[in-house]
Amino acid sequence: MTPKSTPMLIAYLQSTKAPWTSLLTVTDGQPVKSLIRSPAGLALKVINGRHCKTPAALFTEFAQALEFPDYFGHNWDALEECLADLEWLPAKGYILLITDAASVLSNDETEYETLLEILRDAGEAWGSGQAGMGARGAIPFHVLFAVSERDKAKRAHWGMKDIRAESVRETTTRPRSPKRKPSRS
Repeated sequence: MTPKSTPMLIAYLQSTKAPWTSLLTVTDGQPVKSLIRSPAGLALKVINGRHCKTPAALFTEFAQALEFPDYFGHNWDALEECLADLEWLPAKGYILLITDAASVLSNDETEYETLLEILRDAGEAWGSGQAGMGARGAIPFHVLFAVSERDKAKRAHWGMKDIRAESVRETTTRPRSPKRKPSRS
């Protein structure tokens, strides 16, 4: 059984509408990367939340995952600027999958709220056609914060809609018919 993204998730990821940040709740031990398949033409970039415990570490992880240019300034303004550009990463849309999301800025709610604001602003700018270089139309930009059921409780307020992993995957095999019990005569 090969997991694949469901039509509902694909439609969401191809949409240029909010919400641009969503919480993806997965079963403990479930491999997150196997749940998400990028629709054709969309760039899927994985960010390891365990490497994002401080703002400085977060800037480094985003820079590596999104291949930011050398001039990236490793601060909130520079992150916002690079997320609104991405000319070095041409695609028909962008999906950021943040694994182990409970670790992201886990000791600083103010910095976490700043990150959410920047990600939402980037999604809104791309979704309205105001981001990127040149005259481009609206482009999808979505961020999925993947967290296990167990780790979800580590943060009191996630600040985004929750998507259950069961709703974003389906299997390529057909469900089995229930076995009939032999009748007793």
